Amino acid sequence: MIVIFLAAVMQLFSSRLSAAGIILILACAGFVIMTGLTGDLEMMSVILFVAGVILMILELFVIGAVLGIIGALMVFSSFLLIGEDISKMAVFLAISLALALMEWIVMVKFFGKSIPLFKNVILTDSTSKEAGYSSHDDRSHLVGKIALTMTPLRPSGIITFEGKRIDAVSEGAFIDKDREVSIILVEGTRVVVRAL
Repeated sequence: MIVIFLAAVMQLFSSRLSAAGIILILACAGFVIMTGLTGDLEMMSVILFVAGVILMILELFVIGAVLGIIGALMVFSSFLLIGEDISKMAVFLAISLALALMEWIVMVKFFGKSIPLFKNVILTDSTSKEAGYSSHDDRSHLVGKIALTMTPLRPSGIITFEGKRIDAVSEGAFIDKDREVSIILVEGTRVVVRAL
């Protein structure tokens, strides 16, 4: 059981069938054959295992995690039903899961591995400024320019620069209409001006 879980985690980090996948298949076949020969293999555990694997595969195509969780519980239940003593199988299952979790952490944290399947399922694009996305026009080039107030600024209002209307905020004092102002600061969409 330990070999099955460790090989399954290792295969997840490979994009194709690797040596870990072959070991996983051989370990599963060996596990089923050995439990079948000892007479501990029940049909219910086989049905739970197959149905659980099918549900976990379907989870990749259906929104929500319900099918995957139910499938994983079915697979774990199938392992518990193998053998005469459920508590003994629970200990084996817990040890196998703990070792698989430790292997997962080592692969991700220390080796920087990622699961290739997730690259096709999870959106990793971002709408960053470096990628050309912006939620507003960049007006940083306006700093130091002279503009004209179109409305009174108390402290906010509208200024015009080269025929364009721009929402602006005065530095703090009231600025009357048709006055020249200097643009002193631009932060995102906020334009701060000072009367000349």
